[in-house]
Amino acid sequence: MKKFQFVLSVFVLVLVSCSVRVFAQDTQFTQIYASPLYLNPAFAGNLDYDCRKLAASRFKTMVNYRSQYNGDYSSFYGTIDYREKSGRLGIGGMIIQDRIGTVPLNSTQLALVGSYKVPIINDWQVHMGLQASFNYRTTNFNNLTFPDQFSQSGQTSSTNEPLLNAAEVAFVDFATGVLLFNDKMYVGGAAHHLNQPNQSLYSATERLPLKVAIHGGYKFTFKKSRGFGRARGPEKSLTPTVHYKTQGNFQQLELGTFFNYDPIILGAWYRGIPLIKNPEGGFNQESVCLLAGTKVPSDYGLIKLGVSYDVPVGNKVNNLGSTFEVSLSYQLINEKCRKRIIYKKIPCPGL
Repeated sequence: MKKFQFVLSVFVLVLVSCSVRVFAQDTQFTQIYASPLYLNPAFAGNLDYDCRKLAASRFKTMVNYRSQYNGDYSSFYGTIDYREKSGRLGIGGMIIQDRIGTVPLNSTQLALVGSYKVPIINDWQVHMGLQASFNYRTTNFNNLTFPDQFSQSGQTSSTNEPLLNAAEVAFVDFATGVLLFNDKMYVGGAAHHLNQPNQSLYSATERLPLKVAIHGGYKFTFKKSRGFGRARGPEKSLTPTVHYKTQGNFQQLELGTFFNYDPIILGAWYRGIPLIKNPEGGFNQESVCLLAGTKVPSDYGLIKLGVSYDVPVGNKVNNLGSTFEVSLSYQLINEKCRKRIIYKKIPCPGL
């Protein structure tokens, strides 16, 4: 019981200490459980199956591509996860690349993520995670145009604006997270940009704001699967989820549910907080998100594929454009691993 109280105390302390108001937003993924290390470092090493007989089966790879604002904003996410033999330590590597606008602003993040599992009371367990990342951002101002470049005869060749041809910045960033779960329920929180690094492309100071996120869900299982493979019998489950995050004067809430009928996964959720106005004074609602996915067990392992589309709502209908996302994951699973799981998996949606 003392261990349980200690874990909860650390979790609350992290969230409260990081609830400072700041001003910006991070990259956003619709399929948050297909980009788990970005959501919360405590997800590191959360495999679908694990087997001590084959080290290769303790690895999992995931990729995710997002195109937003009709392609003006694109993001790529890639990870590799590993859970060591005892089942307690999870390690992951992550890369995120963003391309913003037509200039463009390019951003690359390389991160090392780790989590540690601690059994507490009854069937409850906790994962505690840490993340350290190297970030690099660059842009080229030669792709910009300014009013003094135009005349009645058209565009002139140069501008008098005192801008550099290119600008870049590199910095180190840190994050932490906690996940508390059993075989039916999970709740967690994460805090990113603990050191609030300077992200300015100029000599000025522009701190990257803290981001705090809370997420959870409950899995209603109507029929459990019987091992791994096509003949295992389909799992039937419904998992309502909630995800809230805040960063500066920005807040966002996602409410939805995932339905799993092996091998099909369907999801739908609403993104926004209509009762709270956004910084521009309008209603804080953004989109309805729809997802379809599938699991493909084979002799070579488990493949998962997901496709999602964000349907703009409210005042976002005319300015968001189309937003879609594709995710893919793969875990090598040998024959000895297919009928048992040797550690408790976090019961988050299957992607």
